[in-house]
Amino acid sequence: MAWDYLRRGLLRIGGGREMSALIDQALVSGANFITNVILARSLGPHDFGVYALAWMAVLFTNSLQFAFVVTPMMSVGPKQEPAERPLYYGSVLVQEIVFALVCWLAVLIAVHISATHFPKWDVRGLGMPLGFATVAYLLQDFVRRYLFATRRSKLALASDAVSYLTQLPIIYWMSRRPHFSLQAALWIIGITSIAGFVAGCFWYEPIRLQFRSLREVFVRHWRISRWLAPSAFMQWSSGNLFVMAAPFYYGAAAAGILRASQNIVGVAHIWFLGLDNVVPAEAARRMHSKGLDASFHYIKQILWRWGLITLLFVSVVAILPSLWLKLVYGAKYAGYGHILQLYALFYLIVFFSGPLRAGLQALEYTTPLFWSYLAMTGFSILCAGPFAKRLGLTGVMLGMTAATILFQAIVGVGLVMRVRRMRRELLTVVSH
Repeated sequence: MAWDYLRRGLLRIGGGREMSALIDQALVSGANFITNVILARSLGPHDFGVYALAWMAVLFTNSLQFAFVVTPMMSVGPKQEPAERPLYYGSVLVQEIVFALVCWLAVLIAVHISATHFPKWDVRGLGMPLGFATVAYLLQDFVRRYLFATRRSKLALASDAVSYLTQLPIIYWMSRRPHFSLQAALWIIGITSIAGFVAGCFWYEPIRLQFRSLREVFVRHWRISRWLAPSAFMQWSSGNLFVMAAPFYYGAAAAGILRASQNIVGVAHIWFLGLDNVVPAEAARRMHSKGLDASFHYIKQILWRWGLITLLFVSVVAILPSLWLKLVYGAKYAGYGHILQLYALFYLIVFFSGPLRAGLQALEYTTPLFWSYLAMTGFSILCAGPFAKRLGLTGVMLGMTAATILFQAIVGVGLVMRVRRMRRELLTVVSH
């Protein structure tokens, strides 16, 4: 019954495209979940904590890519006329490749600095495998987002299948070998991600390259991302300052415990990120073709239906947290059920960020995101250290939750004020 309700709800919204997005994200999140379980069991809390710290670099570059490339593409791409598409998507592809290569270099520098200043994190020797995994992950994630933006979600699923359904068995097989290491895991992730990117490129539509178009697309994207880029940096730092404070005081194993707990409740990424693949582009498309009311009616439907599903899921996780940790990771993680409960609360609050961001992106108005992340970053800088030092991992989770509530409040107020202003402007135009 629950699945039938879920399926009908997906098919009613957006002509069924959320169903493909859900299946795709189930594949991605499921593969990431199993990968983390394999690594947590085979590497142990300390080395898995090092992996969690290293993977934060990949997630940081991906958040910047989302700001510089993906979000503008999903807002501007659906509005392109057929004759404009080859030049536009050709320019976006060039922008993505340059961005990914810059990130590769940045990761190499960051690993060197971390190894020098934080020797206890034990990241020396991760430069090349982590840099390669980063650029490969970015390219594959870009091509899947492109396929979603161009309403070819089944092909996005095929690209992800190539990447993740090869990654899992290889990592599992290698983890059974006596000398399996974190470096080996990163090389495997990078190679399989490149395979998924190459598969996706077969379905990239014909492109044309022109310097004038490259410049025009960059300028238009910059108008959107100029607020999102610093916002992405602040988003990463505001959340991860708390996570990074834990290993600073308690060692790399603390990062492993947080990552293990997040991995369980992270099953919600199946619909969180699945909706992110569809909702912003669909909201922008409806606003362009049907107007403001149609776009925000769609977003409200997403809020109610998926908010309820999120509430049910986190409730199940929070009721027996120690049981889930023991079943997934073994007895050595079972004593941290209270951290999993706090993560469940955190994810319930995080859900509302997606629809709110989609509304702002459809309006091509991202200023509130900048101010909300600025407030979160300031709060995190002031509180991450004291919360972690005095309250331990519980303080880390409470701080992250408080920062997210602050974000929701600022973004929500900004969105409401913008919509009211647009309605007043429309009434003024009609009256004249």
